[in-house]
Amino acid sequence: MEKKYFNLPLTHYLLLLFGVLCISWSAILVKIANVSGLASGFYRLLFGAVSILPIWLYFRKPITDRRGVKIAAICGVLFACDIALWNSSILLSKASIATLLANLAPVWVGLGGLFFLKEKPNKIFWVGTVISLAGVAVIIGVKEISGMSLTLGNMLAIGASVFYGAYLLTVRKGRNTLDTFSFTTISTISSVVVLGLICLVSGVKMGGYSNTSWIALIILGVVPQTLGWLAINQALGHIRPTVASVSLLSQSVFTALFSLPVLGEVLALHEIVGAFVVLTGIYLVNKK
Repeated sequence: MEKKYFNLPLTHYLLLLFGVLCISWSAILVKIANVSGLASGFYRLLFGAVSILPIWLYFRKPITDRRGVKIAAICGVLFACDIALWNSSILLSKASIATLLANLAPVWVGLGGLFFLKEKPNKIFWVGTVISLAGVAVIIGVKEISGMSLTLGNMLAIGASVFYGAYLLTVRKGRNTLDTFSFTTISTISSVVVLGLICLVSGVKMGGYSNTSWIALIILGVVPQTLGWLAINQALGHIRPTVASVSLLSQSVFTALFSLPVLGEVLALHEIVGAFVVLTGIYLVNKK
């Protein structure tokens, strides 16, 4: 009975929502940690790997498919590249513009689904995607977008969106043969290794932080990385990546809402309007 309930379509959407709520704390925790973007990304993955290992050891199932393991490892590489490019883009350009460009992921997912997965997105997907991206643009502000130029930081943000889209597409393949815990554990460890090498080569400061920074980094690894992506990876095994990618845009809305009590960041009128526009686009994509 429990297994039957877990496989209900509504359960998968609730898991996706829970995962989105968890990863919505990422930007807030990174801001509280106040350390290098690459370093915060590495420790997020490291503490995530440490926290998921005991869960995996308890719930793990026999792994018999080597292809699934390879796909999970590839997903880890894609996720690490996304984090590295995304954090670097924030340091080299305005965070608002980097956010907008990183949210191009649904476009790449739609195109990738069409050419690689033979899943042709319907018209409502593109309509909902355009509406959601327009909502993100409203949240950021017209003045910020009008002053945008294709700098190195902006190019890195676009690259991050490509890797994020590739991750969402690849997860669907890996989740067909591996259970959620094994898939998430393998991909997280792979991400730790890749991002660790990037940090080593770049020579960023990796220690000497305050207690507040370490607490924020630990929570970043446990809540967004472990709880959030366990839920999302489970959902992605059953929900089409085109639908999930647009739904994940709601992360920016929840981040804005959570920032109000935690960071004292008050929402402007255009940000509230933009949030409703984003949610409208997501509703259209998920309506069917």
